[in-house]
Amino acid sequence: MAFYIQSVDNGLYLDVRGENEAAGIDVIVYDFHGKKNQQWRYNNGMIFSKLNNLVIDVDSDNRIVMVEPSETSKQKWYFDDDFTIRNEDGLVLDVQKGSKKAGTQVIAFKKHGEPNQKFRIVPINKVK
Repeated sequence: MAFYIQSVDNGLYLDVRGENEAAGIDVIVYDFHGKKNQQWRYNNGMIFSKLNNLVIDVDSDNRIVMVEPSETSKQKWYFDDDFTIRNEDGLVLDVQKGSKKAGTQVIAFKKHGEPNQKFRIVPINKVK
């Protein structure tokens, strides 16, 4: 099942920047448009982009980026009951600095429970 990931805090959606299919491209939040770079699927603990079949990972600067799947702990994600999305290393997805601006980087950060770390999963057929 394909889905969108929407920030509870600012209403923006996880988005592979610029519809770029290259490995290493970063993930941002952006206004909804519904293209494949905002569509995701979950398989074997990893979050895959429908754009390029790359997975969400954490780079050395804690930025969320797209890479080839290798099933490392930085690529294994869990959808927790408090709306956080946590990897096996214990870091959660976080809209950097709580920004409300489209184009803001998504990072992995220590969980603090603020709204910029909360995301809802929206099935593709539920978006109007």
